[in-house]
Amino acid sequence: MRLIIFAFSLIGVQAAPAVIAQQHAHPTPAATVGPVPAGGYTTDATLRQQMRSIRTEVHGIADAQQRKTTQPVVQAASRIIDNVNTIIVNCKLPPDADAALHAIIGPMLQDASALKADPGKTGAVTGLREALAQYAEQFDDPDFSASAD
Repeated sequence: MRLIIFAFSLIGVQAAPAVIAQQHAHPTPAATVGPVPAGGYTTDATLRQQMRSIRTEVHGIADAQQRKTTQPVVQAASRIIDNVNTIIVNCKLPPDADAALHAIIGPMLQDASALKADPGKTGAVTGLREALAQYAEQFDDPDFSASAD
């Protein structure tokens, strides 16, 4: 079974993203991804741009949760799902980087979907922050900081 198809079916994302995932599915990465190469995994412009957008959305979600407003959280979660789908469709990474990335974006999809279902779910924000930190640690994106706005 392919990771992306599994991820979409697991979290119950709408049918359109599942079709996109089927058109651009990748083999399931091994349970453990090998050691991160010196300097980090390769990135491309789309990945860098979308991860910055996701980071901005995560900061907005945390702010909206503090204000106890739900609609901005749901909208930001939807945009995160769109950002991840854009990464999937435009993925042009070598296999090792691709496998490492899928270990990050799969949980991101789950957390964003959890926020759409329950905008007050703070654990999902924690998961998104952890995924951003993992990306910052593992990928060659020198201008990316998981905590920058």
